[in-house]
Amino acid sequence: MNLLWYRNDLRIHSHRALQQALERDEPVIAVYFLCEQQWDNHDVAPLRRWYVLQSLLELGDALAERGVDLHVLDAGDFAAVPGLLADFVGEHGIERLFCSREYPLNELNRDRAVAQALEPLGVQITGFDDSVLVPPRTLNTGKGTPYTVFSAFKKRWDVWLDSHFEPVAALPAAGAGNGRFVGKGGVESALKKMTVPDSLTRHWQPGEAAALKQLDDFAEHHLAGYRKHRDFPSQPATSALSAALSAGTLSPASCYRAAALAMADAGARDGAACWIGELAWRDFYRQIMARFPRVSRGGAFRPETELLQWSQDPDLFQAWCEGRTGYPLVDAAMRQLVATGWMHNRLRMVTAMFLSKHLWLDWRLGERFFMQHLIDGDFAANNGGWQWSASSGTDAVPYFRVFNPVRQSQRFDAQGEFIARWVPALRELDNKTVHEPWKQPLLAPDYPPPVVPHAGVRERVTEAFKAAKAQYDDGPHSPTSKKEQA
Repeated sequence: MNLLWYRNDLRIHSHRALQQALERDEPVIAVYFLCEQQWDNHDVAPLRRWYVLQSLLELGDALAERGVDLHVLDAGDFAAVPGLLADFVGEHGIERLFCSREYPLNELNRDRAVAQALEPLGVQITGFDDSVLVPPRTLNTGKGTPYTVFSAFKKRWDVWLDSHFEPVAALPAAGAGNGRFVGKGGVESALKKMTVPDSLTRHWQPGEAAALKQLDDFAEHHLAGYRKHRDFPSQPATSALSAALSAGTLSPASCYRAAALAMADAGARDGAACWIGELAWRDFYRQIMARFPRVSRGGAFRPETELLQWSQDPDLFQAWCEGRTGYPLVDAAMRQLVATGWMHNRLRMVTAMFLSKHLWLDWRLGERFFMQHLIDGDFAANNGGWQWSASSGTDAVPYFRVFNPVRQSQRFDAQGEFIARWVPALRELDNKTVHEPWKQPLLAPDYPPPVVPHAGVRERVTEAFKAAKAQYDDGPHSPTSKKEQA
Protein backbone atom coordinates (compact mmCIF):
# COMPACT_ATOMS: atom_id res chain seq x y z
CA MET A 1 0.00 0.00 0.00
CA ASN A 2 1.29 3.46 -0.97
CA LEU A 3 0.53 6.61 0.98
CA LEU A 4 0.53 10.14 -0.42
CA TRP A 5 0.97 12.80 2.27
CA TYR A 6 -0.52 16.11 1.17
CA ARG A 7 0.76 19.39 2.60
CA ASN A 8 0.96 22.67 0.63
CA ASP A 9 0.42 20.86 -2.67
CA LEU A 10 -3.36 20.59 -2.97
CA ARG A 11 -3.66 19.41 -6.57
CA ILE A 12 -3.58 16.28 -8.69
CA HIS A 13 -1.88 17.60 -11.86
CA SER A 14 1.84 18.36 -12.13
CA HIS A 15 2.34 16.43 -8.91
CA ARG A 16 5.23 14.00 -9.06
CA ALA A 17 4.55 12.39 -5.70
CA LEU A 18 1.02 11.45 -6.80
CA GLN A 19 2.23 10.35 -10.20
CA GLN A 20 4.92 8.09 -8.72
CA ALA A 21 2.51 6.61 -6.23
CA LEU A 22 -0.03 5.78 -8.93
CA GLU A 23 2.54 4.37 -11.37
CA ARG A 24 3.41 1.52 -9.03
CA ASP A 25 0.11 -0.17 -9.88
CA GLU A 26 -0.59 -0.70 -6.20
CA PRO A 27 -3.35 0.68 -3.99
CA VAL A 28 -2.89 4.35 -3.07
CA ILE A 29 -4.44 6.36 -0.26
CA ALA A 30 -3.79 9.96 0.73
CA VAL A 31 -3.69 11.83 4.03
CA TYR A 32 -3.81 15.46 5.09
CA PHE A 33 -3.33 16.73 8.64
CA LEU A 34 -5.34 19.70 9.82
CA CYS A 35 -3.07 21.73 12.12
CA GLU A 36 -5.12 24.74 13.13
CA GLN A 37 -2.99 25.48 16.19
CA GLN A 38 0.04 25.56 13.92
CA TRP A 39 -1.78 28.02 11.71
CA ASP A 40 -2.25 30.17 14.79
CA ASN A 41 1.45 29.95 15.61
CA HIS A 42 2.39 30.88 12.04
CA ASP A 43 -0.04 33.83 11.84
CA VAL A 44 -1.85 32.25 8.90
CA ALA A 45 -4.56 34.61 7.66
CA PRO A 46 -8.19 33.48 8.06
CA LEU A 47 -8.68 34.02 4.33
CA ARG A 48 -5.78 31.72 3.50
CA ARG A 49 -7.21 29.06 5.85
CA TRP A 50 -10.54 29.34 4.04
CA TYR A 51 -8.77 28.98 0.69
CA VAL A 52 -6.91 25.85 1.86
CA LEU A 53 -10.00 24.20 3.32
CA GLN A 54 -12.10 24.91 0.24
CA SER A 55 -9.32 23.56 -1.96
CA LEU A 56 -9.19 20.42 0.18
CA LEU A 57 -12.87 19.78 -0.56
CA GLU A 58 -12.18 19.91 -4.30
CA LEU A 59 -9.04 17.78 -3.92
CA GLY A 60 -10.91 15.05 -2.04
CA ASP A 61 -13.47 14.77 -4.82
CA ALA A 62 -10.78 14.77 -7.55
CA LEU A 63 -8.87 11.98 -5.84
CA ALA A 64 -12.04 9.97 -5.29
CA GLU A 65 -12.66 10.06 -9.06
CA ARG A 66 -9.33 8.30 -9.44
CA GLY A 67 -10.03 5.71 -6.78
CA VAL A 68 -7.82 7.35 -4.12
CA ASP A 69 -9.16 7.79 -0.60
CA LEU A 70 -8.28 11.09 1.09
CA HIS A 71 -8.14 10.94 4.87
CA VAL A 72 -8.19 14.29 6.66
CA LEU A 73 -7.03 13.96 10.27
CA ASP A 74 -7.11 16.62 12.97
CA ALA A 75 -3.61 16.91 14.42
CA GLY A 76 -3.84 20.29 16.12
CA ASP A 77 -0.18 21.11 15.54
CA PHE A 78 2.97 19.67 13.99
CA ALA A 79 4.08 18.02 17.22
CA ALA A 80 1.23 15.51 16.98
CA VAL A 81 1.84 14.59 13.34
CA PRO A 82 4.63 11.96 13.76
CA GLY A 83 2.62 9.88 16.21
CA LEU A 84 -0.61 10.13 14.25
CA LEU A 85 1.14 9.27 11.01
CA ALA A 86 2.90 6.28 12.55
CA ASP A 87 -0.47 4.99 13.82
CA PHE A 88 -2.06 5.59 10.42
CA VAL A 89 0.74 3.75 8.64
CA GLY A 90 0.39 0.78 10.96
CA GLU A 91 -3.39 0.61 10.60
CA HIS A 92 -3.32 0.68 6.79
CA GLY A 93 -0.26 -1.45 6.11
CA ILE A 94 1.67 1.34 4.39
CA GLU A 95 4.99 0.34 2.85
CA ARG A 96 5.87 3.52 0.95
CA LEU A 97 5.16 7.18 1.63
CA PHE A 98 5.35 9.87 -1.06
CA CYS A 99 5.31 13.61 -0.43
CA SER A 100 6.47 17.01 -1.68
CA ARG A 101 9.27 18.53 0.38
CA GLU A 102 8.82 21.65 2.49
CA TYR A 103 11.65 23.94 3.62
CA PRO A 104 10.58 26.22 6.52
CA LEU A 105 12.30 25.31 9.79
CA ASN A 106 9.24 24.05 11.66
CA GLU A 107 8.21 21.92 8.70
CA LEU A 108 11.73 20.48 8.42
CA ASN A 109 11.73 19.59 12.12
CA ARG A 110 8.32 17.96 11.75
CA ASP A 111 9.54 15.89 8.80
CA ARG A 112 12.67 14.78 10.66
CA ALA A 113 10.48 13.61 13.53
CA VAL A 114 8.24 11.76 11.07
CA ALA A 115 11.23 10.00 9.52
CA GLN A 116 12.36 8.86 12.97
CA ALA A 117 8.87 7.65 13.86
CA LEU A 118 8.47 5.67 10.63
CA GLU A 119 11.96 4.17 10.51
CA PRO A 120 11.17 1.28 12.90
CA LEU A 121 8.11 0.51 10.78
CA GLY A 122 10.21 0.01 7.66
CA VAL A 123 8.37 2.65 5.62
CA GLN A 124 10.23 3.93 2.57
CA ILE A 125 9.88 7.73 2.26
CA THR A 126 10.29 9.42 -1.12
CA GLY A 127 10.23 13.22 -1.34
CA PHE A 128 9.97 15.50 -4.37
CA ASP A 129 10.86 19.17 -4.82
CA ASP A 130 7.64 20.15 -6.55
CA SER A 131 7.18 23.44 -4.70
CA VAL A 132 10.22 24.88 -6.50
CA LEU A 133 11.73 24.68 -9.96
CA VAL A 134 15.30 24.18 -8.71
CA PRO A 135 15.81 22.39 -5.37
CA PRO A 136 17.23 24.77 -2.73
CA ARG A 137 20.58 23.04 -2.23
CA THR A 138 21.32 22.47 -5.91
CA LEU A 139 23.10 25.67 -6.89
CA ASN A 140 26.30 26.97 -5.27
CA THR A 141 28.82 29.65 -6.05
CA GLY A 142 32.32 28.77 -7.22
CA LYS A 143 33.32 28.70 -3.54
CA GLY A 144 30.65 26.13 -2.76
CA THR A 145 28.53 28.60 -0.79
CA PRO A 146 24.85 29.49 -1.28
CA TYR A 147 23.99 32.33 -3.60
CA THR A 148 23.05 35.51 -1.78
CA VAL A 149 22.87 37.80 -4.81
CA PHE A 150 19.86 37.25 -7.02
CA SER A 151 21.41 38.21 -10.37
CA ALA A 152 24.16 35.58 -10.02
CA PHE A 153 21.64 33.00 -8.78
CA LYS A 154 19.33 33.69 -11.71
CA LYS A 155 22.07 33.05 -14.28
CA ARG A 156 22.83 29.62 -12.83
CA TRP A 157 19.11 28.95 -12.32
CA ASP A 158 18.41 29.56 -16.01
CA VAL A 159 21.25 27.29 -17.11
CA TRP A 160 20.17 24.49 -14.77
CA LEU A 161 16.56 24.61 -15.97
CA ASP A 162 17.58 24.62 -19.61
CA SER A 163 19.04 21.15 -19.18
CA HIS A 164 16.96 19.70 -16.33
CA PHE A 165 13.39 20.91 -16.57
CA GLU A 166 10.89 18.22 -17.46
CA PRO A 167 7.16 18.84 -17.09
CA VAL A 168 5.28 16.17 -15.18
CA ALA A 169 3.39 13.80 -17.45
CA ALA A 170 -0.34 14.41 -17.58
CA LEU A 171 -2.54 12.20 -15.44
CA PRO A 172 -4.94 9.94 -17.31
CA ALA A 173 -8.52 11.13 -17.42
CA ALA A 174 -10.57 10.39 -14.33
CA GLY A 175 -12.48 7.16 -14.45
CA ALA A 176 -15.42 5.88 -12.46
CA GLY A 177 -13.38 5.87 -9.30
CA ASN A 178 -14.89 4.89 -6.01
CA GLY A 179 -12.49 6.60 -3.66
CA ARG A 180 -13.71 7.88 -0.30
CA PHE A 181 -13.26 11.28 1.28
CA VAL A 182 -12.67 10.31 4.90
CA GLY A 183 -12.78 13.33 7.16
CA LYS A 184 -14.71 15.57 4.78
CA GLY A 185 -17.02 16.42 7.64
CA GLY A 186 -14.06 17.69 9.64
CA VAL A 187 -13.12 20.06 6.83
CA GLU A 188 -16.68 21.30 6.50
CA SER A 189 -16.89 21.76 10.26
CA ALA A 190 -13.68 23.80 10.28
CA LEU A 191 -15.11 26.00 7.53
CA LYS A 192 -18.34 26.57 9.46
CA LYS A 193 -16.38 27.72 12.50
CA MET A 194 -14.61 30.38 10.46
CA THR A 195 -15.78 33.97 10.32
CA VAL A 196 -14.32 35.10 7.00
CA PRO A 197 -16.68 37.69 5.51
CA ASP A 198 -18.12 37.29 2.03
CA SER A 199 -16.58 40.66 1.18
CA LEU A 200 -13.19 38.89 1.33
CA THR A 201 -14.00 35.49 -0.16
CA ARG A 202 -15.85 36.90 -3.18
CA HIS A 203 -12.51 37.98 -4.65
CA TRP A 204 -11.16 34.41 -4.82
CA GLN A 205 -11.85 31.00 -6.34
CA PRO A 206 -10.07 28.20 -4.45
CA GLY A 207 -9.03 24.89 -5.92
CA GLU A 208 -6.96 23.52 -8.75
CA ALA A 209 -9.52 23.90 -11.52
CA ALA A 210 -9.80 27.64 -10.93
CA ALA A 211 -6.01 28.01 -10.71
CA LEU A 212 -5.43 26.25 -14.04
CA LYS A 213 -8.10 28.37 -15.70
CA GLN A 214 -6.54 31.51 -14.25
CA LEU A 215 -3.11 30.50 -15.56
CA ASP A 216 -4.51 29.90 -19.04
CA ASP A 217 -6.24 33.28 -19.01
CA PHE A 218 -3.09 35.08 -17.89
CA ALA A 219 -0.91 33.34 -20.46
CA GLU A 220 -3.36 34.16 -23.27
CA HIS A 221 -4.32 37.71 -22.42
CA HIS A 222 -1.76 39.32 -20.11
CA LEU A 223 1.61 37.55 -20.24
CA ALA A 224 2.84 39.34 -23.37
CA GLY A 225 2.41 42.74 -21.75
CA TYR A 226 3.58 41.68 -18.30
CA ARG A 227 6.89 43.56 -18.27
CA LYS A 228 5.31 46.73 -19.63
CA HIS A 229 2.27 46.86 -17.35
CA ARG A 230 3.10 44.88 -14.21
CA ASP A 231 4.01 47.90 -12.05
CA PHE A 232 0.66 49.66 -12.45
CA PRO A 233 -1.78 48.51 -9.75
CA SER A 234 -4.88 49.88 -11.49
CA GLN A 235 -4.32 47.47 -14.39
CA PRO A 236 -5.08 43.70 -14.30
CA ALA A 237 -1.56 43.00 -15.59
CA THR A 238 -0.22 40.51 -13.03
CA SER A 239 -1.20 36.86 -12.73
CA ALA A 240 -2.49 37.03 -9.12
CA LEU A 241 -1.55 33.34 -8.98
CA SER A 242 0.46 33.70 -5.77
CA ALA A 243 -2.40 32.28 -3.67
CA ALA A 244 -2.57 29.17 -5.85
CA LEU A 245 1.21 28.74 -5.78
CA SER A 246 1.32 29.23 -2.01
CA ALA A 247 -1.33 26.58 -1.30
CA GLY A 248 -0.07 24.35 -4.08
CA THR A 249 -3.29 24.28 -6.09
CA LEU A 250 -0.94 25.19 -8.94
CA SER A 251 2.66 24.05 -9.43
CA PRO A 252 5.55 26.35 -10.36
CA ALA A 253 6.34 23.82 -13.10
CA SER A 254 2.98 24.53 -14.75
CA CYS A 255 3.72 28.25 -14.62
CA TYR A 256 7.21 27.83 -16.03
CA ARG A 257 5.96 25.60 -18.82
CA ALA A 258 3.31 28.15 -19.82
CA ALA A 259 5.90 30.93 -19.88
CA ALA A 260 8.43 28.79 -21.75
CA LEU A 261 5.86 28.05 -24.45
CA ALA A 262 5.14 31.77 -24.75
CA MET A 263 8.84 32.44 -25.33
CA ALA A 264 8.42 30.98 -28.80
CA ASP A 265 6.17 33.94 -29.69
CA ALA A 266 8.28 37.01 -30.42
CA GLY A 267 5.47 39.29 -29.29
CA ALA A 268 5.17 37.57 -25.92
CA ARG A 269 8.84 36.80 -25.30
CA ASP A 270 9.68 39.91 -23.29
CA GLY A 271 6.74 39.53 -20.93
CA ALA A 272 7.29 35.80 -20.53
CA ALA A 273 10.97 36.26 -19.70
CA CYS A 274 10.08 38.86 -17.11
CA TRP A 275 7.52 36.56 -15.47
CA ILE A 276 10.03 33.70 -15.42
CA GLY A 277 12.26 36.06 -13.46
CA GLU A 278 9.54 36.29 -10.81
CA LEU A 279 9.50 32.49 -10.55
CA ALA A 280 13.26 32.66 -10.06
CA TRP A 281 12.82 35.15 -7.19
CA ARG A 282 10.40 32.68 -5.61
CA ASP A 283 13.03 29.92 -5.77
CA PHE A 284 15.74 32.30 -4.58
CA TYR A 285 13.92 33.14 -1.36
CA ARG A 286 13.21 29.47 -0.72
CA GLN A 287 16.91 28.75 -1.13
CA ILE A 288 17.72 31.46 1.42
CA MET A 289 15.14 30.10 3.86
CA ALA A 290 16.44 26.55 3.52
CA ARG A 291 20.12 27.40 3.81
CA PHE A 292 20.01 30.19 6.39
CA PRO A 293 17.71 28.93 9.17
CA ARG A 294 18.06 32.15 11.18
CA VAL A 295 15.53 33.86 8.93
CA SER A 296 12.97 31.26 10.01
CA ARG A 297 13.70 32.16 13.62
CA GLY A 298 12.83 35.81 13.06
CA GLY A 299 16.39 36.95 12.51
CA ALA A 300 17.67 39.46 10.00
CA PHE A 301 19.79 38.02 7.22
CA ARG A 302 22.32 40.83 7.75
CA PRO A 303 23.22 40.46 11.43
CA GLU A 304 24.49 44.03 11.78
CA THR A 305 20.95 45.30 11.19
CA GLU A 306 19.85 43.66 14.46
CA LEU A 307 21.59 46.63 16.11
CA LEU A 308 19.27 49.18 14.52
CA GLN A 309 17.33 51.12 17.14
CA TRP A 310 13.78 50.95 15.82
CA SER A 311 11.13 53.41 16.92
CA GLN A 312 8.44 52.18 19.32
CA ASP A 313 5.32 54.06 18.26
CA PRO A 314 2.11 52.00 18.24
CA ASP A 315 0.10 54.93 16.90
CA LEU A 316 2.24 55.13 13.77
CA PHE A 317 1.95 51.38 13.27
CA GLN A 318 -1.82 51.52 13.65
CA ALA A 319 -2.04 54.35 11.13
CA TRP A 320 -0.08 52.22 8.66
CA CYS A 321 -2.25 49.15 9.30
CA GLU A 322 -5.45 51.11 8.74
CA GLY A 323 -4.30 53.12 5.73
CA ARG A 324 -4.23 56.48 7.53
CA THR A 325 -0.65 57.63 6.91
CA GLY A 326 -1.60 60.62 4.78
CA TYR A 327 0.27 59.23 1.78
CA PRO A 328 -2.41 58.23 -0.75
CA LEU A 329 -0.68 55.32 -2.48
CA VAL A 330 0.45 53.77 0.81
CA ASP A 331 -3.04 54.10 2.27
CA ALA A 332 -4.75 52.74 -0.84
CA ALA A 333 -2.46 49.70 -0.82
CA MET A 334 -3.06 48.94 2.85
CA ARG A 335 -6.81 49.23 2.39
CA GLN A 336 -6.62 46.90 -0.60
CA LEU A 337 -4.82 44.35 1.57
CA VAL A 338 -7.38 44.45 4.38
CA ALA A 339 -10.35 44.43 1.99
CA THR A 340 -9.17 41.68 -0.39
CA GLY A 341 -6.39 39.73 1.33
CA TRP A 342 -3.98 40.63 -1.45
CA MET A 343 -1.72 43.48 -2.47
CA HIS A 344 -0.04 44.32 -5.76
CA ASN A 345 3.68 43.51 -5.66
CA ARG A 346 4.89 47.03 -6.42
CA LEU A 347 2.78 48.24 -3.51
CA ARG A 348 4.17 45.58 -1.19
CA MET A 349 7.57 47.17 -1.71
CA VAL A 350 6.23 50.70 -1.29
CA THR A 351 4.33 49.96 1.93
CA ALA A 352 7.12 47.84 3.41
CA MET A 353 9.76 50.47 2.77
CA PHE A 354 7.46 53.17 4.14
CA LEU A 355 6.99 51.27 7.41
CA SER A 356 10.65 50.42 7.88
CA LYS A 357 12.20 53.70 6.71
CA HIS A 358 9.68 56.51 6.94
CA LEU A 359 8.05 55.28 10.16
CA TRP A 360 11.28 53.62 11.32
CA LEU A 361 9.38 50.62 12.69
CA ASP A 362 10.79 47.10 12.90
CA TRP A 363 10.10 45.31 9.62
CA ARG A 364 8.98 42.23 11.58
CA LEU A 365 5.82 44.10 12.63
CA GLY A 366 4.86 44.54 9.00
CA GLU A 367 5.91 41.04 8.04
CA ARG A 368 3.55 39.62 10.64
CA PHE A 369 0.67 41.93 9.68
CA PHE A 370 1.00 40.82 6.06
CA MET A 371 0.93 37.15 7.06
CA GLN A 372 -2.17 37.76 9.15
CA HIS A 373 -4.03 39.15 6.12
CA LEU A 374 -2.55 37.76 2.90
CA ILE A 375 -4.33 34.93 1.10
CA ASP A 376 -0.94 34.13 -0.44
CA GLY A 377 0.90 34.32 2.88
CA ASP A 378 4.10 32.46 2.09
CA PHE A 379 6.88 32.69 4.64
CA ALA A 380 9.85 32.65 2.26
CA ALA A 381 8.46 35.22 -0.19
CA ASN A 382 7.01 37.45 2.50
CA ASN A 383 10.14 37.42 4.64
CA GLY A 384 12.38 37.91 1.63
CA GLY A 385 10.36 40.84 0.39
CA TRP A 386 10.23 42.53 3.77
CA GLN A 387 13.94 42.13 4.39
CA TRP A 388 14.70 43.41 0.89
CA SER A 389 12.64 46.53 1.55
CA ALA A 390 14.09 47.08 5.02
CA SER A 391 17.67 46.57 3.73
CA SER A 392 18.24 43.82 6.29
CA GLY A 393 18.14 40.90 3.88
CA THR A 394 20.09 39.18 1.17
CA ASP A 395 20.41 41.06 -2.10
CA ALA A 396 18.64 43.88 -0.28
CA VAL A 397 17.99 47.33 -1.64
CA PRO A 398 20.88 49.58 -0.49
CA TYR A 399 20.01 51.13 2.86
CA PHE A 400 20.36 54.64 1.47
CA ARG A 401 17.66 53.97 -1.12
CA VAL A 402 14.29 55.19 0.10
CA PHE A 403 11.19 55.16 -2.06
CA ASN A 404 9.54 58.56 -2.21
CA PRO A 405 5.86 57.63 -1.73
CA VAL A 406 4.71 60.67 -3.71
CA ARG A 407 7.01 59.90 -6.62
CA GLN A 408 5.91 56.25 -6.57
CA SER A 409 2.32 57.42 -6.70
CA GLN A 410 2.97 59.78 -9.59
CA ARG A 411 4.85 57.13 -11.56
CA PHE A 412 2.65 54.10 -11.06
CA ASP A 413 -0.82 55.61 -10.52
CA ALA A 414 -0.46 58.79 -12.53
CA GLN A 415 -4.21 59.32 -13.01
CA GLY A 416 -5.00 58.36 -9.42
CA GLU A 417 -7.27 55.51 -10.52
CA PHE A 418 -6.05 53.03 -7.93
CA ILE A 419 -6.09 55.67 -5.19
CA ALA A 420 -9.64 56.71 -6.07
CA ARG A 421 -10.83 53.13 -5.79
CA TRP A 422 -9.51 52.56 -2.28
CA VAL A 423 -9.49 56.06 -0.75
CA PRO A 424 -12.94 57.52 -1.49
CA ALA A 425 -12.08 60.80 0.27
CA LEU A 426 -9.69 61.56 -2.61
CA ARG A 427 -11.97 60.45 -5.43
CA GLU A 428 -12.82 63.96 -6.63
CA LEU A 429 -9.25 65.28 -6.73
CA ASP A 430 -7.48 65.89 -10.02
CA ASN A 431 -4.52 63.76 -11.09
CA LYS A 432 -2.04 66.25 -9.66
CA THR A 433 -3.57 67.05 -6.30
CA VAL A 434 -4.45 63.42 -5.55
CA HIS A 435 -0.80 62.55 -4.96
CA GLU A 436 -0.21 65.37 -2.45
CA PRO A 437 -3.61 66.23 -0.99
CA TRP A 438 -2.09 68.05 1.98
CA LYS A 439 -1.22 70.89 -0.37
CA GLN A 440 -4.93 71.48 -0.92
CA PRO A 441 -6.46 70.49 2.45
CA LEU A 442 -9.81 72.18 1.76
CA LEU A 443 -10.41 69.79 -1.14
CA ALA A 444 -10.07 66.67 1.01
CA PRO A 445 -11.03 67.65 4.57
CA ASP A 446 -11.64 64.04 5.66
CA TYR A 447 -8.20 62.79 4.66
CA PRO A 448 -5.39 63.00 7.25
CA PRO A 449 -2.14 64.93 6.75
CA PRO A 450 1.12 62.92 6.48
CA VAL A 451 2.05 61.25 9.76
CA VAL A 452 5.74 61.92 9.00
CA PRO A 453 7.47 64.15 6.43
CA HIS A 454 9.41 62.60 3.58
CA ALA A 455 12.15 65.22 3.87
CA GLY A 456 15.10 64.01 5.92
CA VAL A 457 14.16 60.31 5.89
CA ARG A 458 17.06 59.20 3.72
CA GLU A 459 19.60 61.07 5.86
CA ARG A 460 18.20 59.62 9.09
CA VAL A 461 18.16 56.08 7.69
CA THR A 462 21.71 56.40 6.34
CA GLU A 463 23.01 57.61 9.67
CA ALA A 464 21.26 54.81 11.59
CA PHE A 465 22.59 52.07 9.30
CA LYS A 466 26.13 53.44 9.43
CA ALA A 467 25.97 53.56 13.23
CA ALA A 468 24.72 49.98 13.43
CA LYS A 469 27.45 48.78 11.08
CA ALA A 470 30.15 50.60 13.08
CA GLN A 471 28.85 49.11 16.34
CA TYR A 472 28.79 45.66 14.80
CA ASP A 473 32.32 45.99 13.43
CA ASP A 474 33.60 47.15 16.82
CA GLY A 475 31.84 44.34 18.66
CA PRO A 476 32.59 40.62 19.06
CA HIS A 477 32.02 40.05 15.33
CA SER A 478 34.79 42.40 14.23
CA PRO A 479 37.99 40.95 12.69
CA THR A 480 40.04 42.44 15.55
CA SER A 481 37.88 40.84 18.21
CA LYS A 482 38.09 37.46 16.52
CA LYS A 483 41.89 37.64 16.50
CA GLU A 484 41.92 38.61 20.17
CA GLN A 485 39.61 35.71 21.05
CA ALA A 486 41.82 33.32 19.14
